[in-house]
Amino acid sequence: MKKIYWRPRAVSRPALLLIAIISIAGLLMVERWKVKQDQPYFEEKIKAANLAADAFEMVRAERVKLGPPIDQVNDPADTGIIGLAMSPVTSVLGHLSAKQTSTNPNFAAVLVEMLKEAGVEQGDVVAVGVSGSFPALNICTYAALEALGAKPLVISSASASQWGANVPQLMWPDMEHLLLRQKRVGEDGKELPPLFNIKSIACSIGGNDDQGEGLTEEGLKLVQASIERNGLTPLQVELPESAKNLPPVERAQAEMQANIELRMDKYRDKAKGRPIAAYINVGGGTVSVGKDVGKKMFKSGLNMRPPRDVREIDGVMARFSNDGVPVIHMIRINTLANNFGLPLEPVVAPPLGEGGVFVGIAYSKPLVIGVLAFILMCLYGFIRTDIGFRILRTSKGASKREMHPEPMV
Repeated sequence: MKKIYWRPRAVSRPALLLIAIISIAGLLMVERWKVKQDQPYFEEKIKAANLAADAFEMVRAERVKLGPPIDQVNDPADTGIIGLAMSPVTSVLGHLSAKQTSTNPNFAAVLVEMLKEAGVEQGDVVAVGVSGSFPALNICTYAALEALGAKPLVISSASASQWGANVPQLMWPDMEHLLLRQKRVGEDGKELPPLFNIKSIACSIGGNDDQGEGLTEEGLKLVQASIERNGLTPLQVELPESAKNLPPVERAQAEMQANIELRMDKYRDKAKGRPIAAYINVGGGTVSVGKDVGKKMFKSGLNMRPPRDVREIDGVMARFSNDGVPVIHMIRINTLANNFGLPLEPVVAPPLGEGGVFVGIAYSKPLVIGVLAFILMCLYGFIRTDIGFRILRTSKGASKREMHPEPMV
């Protein structure tokens, strides 16, 4: 004999309402009981952030010693890394908000994450281009590379934009030299190794087109003095005689091209045949980014592939990207801070290890699975069987269509 079973003609409105309420309650539960979990590379990130914090403190102590006094209004976190509104070595305008946001040692953890995602491992060669405009990010870059045990090849620029390393007696070459040479003593009284073991392989003047444009004669002398007193190799472009008599616009293009070639040659020469695993650009140096067009074309952070129209520009970053080298573009700093859960314009020094780059908020997988399974069971019970019909059946209030199930054989 064939088995007879019953199924409702249609799902009742009370059943649909109940399923909706259960689904909403499940969603609220899942959102309410999220779990915190350490992000990848947590130990390396903490190590890098600690190195950056120690370096920040060294620079601050040197700033206090040399002066001018730290500006409590424009540097509310009292870092000493925020420079001046204007000085003879200031090349271009700058954004104070971005400079304040950058004074967070946890940016070193951001760089660790991007370097690891780019595939950088211990011992890999990483090319770096920095300027004096974002000394805090330069420090975080060095800290991340030290924490990962990478081999950096740095070409730096000495001049700076507003609020950067534009104190004449404490420019970026001075800061780099300080972190490389400053003696440190441990709690046991024993001498410790330098905080960083990174020195620029060459240093340019900086400024517009990397030729010191925008600097006064006094500013040029101060920049050159900073390069010399810190024992750095000046990056000087020699134009062929045929290019020296070109019209100003064409001459500038020739100088730009020669500067890019010179930097690429320096990186290749110092790499000694080893592959370059990544390129890091900090700030908006025109030779590195390829003028304003290249600066905007690459997204902030890690670029694993070149932008669509990258062949229309020229710059160190574009050339590396075209060669398949991952590029880390440290620009639009407030956007980067938002992306990695770091505060904007901190007024006090941010605690180490704090931010989305260290700890992420995730959904509890067991709870999500349990809620989803319960909702599916309810749907099955109310739609595929008569269980829900029998549970919700009433003696008088339901319509005839809802009361009588349809016989099925």
